[in-house]
Amino acid sequence: MGKYEATSQRAAAPAGDGKKKKHIGLWITLAVLAVVVCWGVWFFTTPPDQNAVNNGNAVTDPDSQQGQNQAGSESEHHIDAQQPEVQQPAEKEMKKGYYTILLAGTVDSYNTDTMMLCSVDSEAGKVKLVSINRDTQVDAPIQIPKINAMYGWKNGGDEGAQTMCEKVTEVTGIPINYYVTINMNSFIKIVDLIGGVDYNVPFDMVHRDAQEKFDINLKAGQQNLNGREALQFVRYRSTAENDFGRVNRQKDFLVAAVKQVLKKFSVTQIEDYIQIFSENVVTNMSVQNMLWFFTNVVTGLDFDEDVTSDTLPYYTTGYWTNPNAERYGTQSYVYLDPQQIVEYVNANINPYTTDITVDDVNIPRWINP
Repeated sequence: MGKYEATSQRAAAPAGDGKKKKHIGLWITLAVLAVVVCWGVWFFTTPPDQNAVNNGNAVTDPDSQQGQNQAGSESEHHIDAQQPEVQQPAEKEMKKGYYTILLAGTVDSYNTDTMMLCSVDSEAGKVKLVSINRDTQVDAPIQIPKINAMYGWKNGGDEGAQTMCEKVTEVTGIPINYYVTINMNSFIKIVDLIGGVDYNVPFDMVHRDAQEKFDINLKAGQQNLNGREALQFVRYRSTAENDFGRVNRQKDFLVAAVKQVLKKFSVTQIEDYIQIFSENVVTNMSVQNMLWFFTNVVTGLDFDEDVTSDTLPYYTTGYWTNPNAERYGTQSYVYLDPQQIVEYVNANINPYTTDITVDDVNIPRWINP
C-alpha cells in the first residue's frame, strides 16, 4: 500500500507544477499583449510635437503632447541695404492640433523649384496649401537673395532645409513645425510606383532642352502621366503667367496625385516607399509623425471640400542690382508687402491663438529705382 501511495504522490506533483506553469505562461502572454496594444495605441494616437524648426518664440498648446527642445538659428542680415528694424516678437501660443509643414522640391539639390506651405488643422480636419513664388526676395547675404536659393545656400540637407524654414518664417511670421524636401528623382519614382497619375493637361507644353531632365514635351488632354511626364508638367513655366501659373498647376496636380496614392496604395508597396524616401527625401518627420498624419488627418479628408489652395500674395515685381554680386548682379524679384502678408496670414493660416503683426515679419524691399 505504501508503495502505491508513494507512486501516486510522485505522479501528482508534476501535474500541479504544470498547471502553475500554464498560468504563468498565460499571464506573461497577456502582459506582453497588453504592452504591445498600449504601444500601438500610443504610436498611432500621440500627436506630433508643435515645436518650430527655427522659431524659439512660439509656445505650444499646453494641453497637447510636447517635446522639450527647439532648434534655433540666428538670422543674418544683408549688409548693403537698409533693413527695417525688427522687434523680437512676444511669446505666442499655438492652436491645439495645428501644424505647419514646408514642402519643397529640388532638381539640382540647390534651388527649390517648388515650395508650398501646408497648414494642417487636425481639430477641424482642414488642410491649406499655399505656394510661395520661387523669386520671392528674402533677407540673405548672398548674390541672388531669392527664397528658392535658401536650401542650397547652406549646402542642402537638414541644415539647408532649416535655413529654408527660417526664411519662410521671416517673411510670413509663421513657425514651421516640419519640412519635407524632395529630390525630384523620388517624385518620378513615386508616380511610377502608383502606376501614373490620371490628369487633364490643359494645353500643349513644349520646352526643348539639350539636357533630358529639363526637356518638356506634353500634349494637351486627359491622359495617364508617368513619373517623367508628371515632372515635366509641374516644372513647365513657359507661359505669359510664368511662375504664377506654374504654382497653381503644381497645387492642383499635387492634390490629384495624393488622391491617387490613397486610391492605389497597397501595404505591399511600403518597403518600396521607405526606400524611395530614405534615398531622396530630407525631412525632420519621424515614421510615427508620418503615420499619425496619415491615419488621423489624410485618410479622413474630403479632398474636394477640406483641402484648399492659395498663392502667397505679393505686392509687386521688379529688378534689383546687388552691388556685392560678382555675377548675375541684376535679377528679377517678387516683392512682398508686410501689411498684406499679415492680413492674409491672420485670415487664412495663422497657427497662433493671437494675430501676428508687422513686427513679426522681416520682409526686405531692395529694388532698383
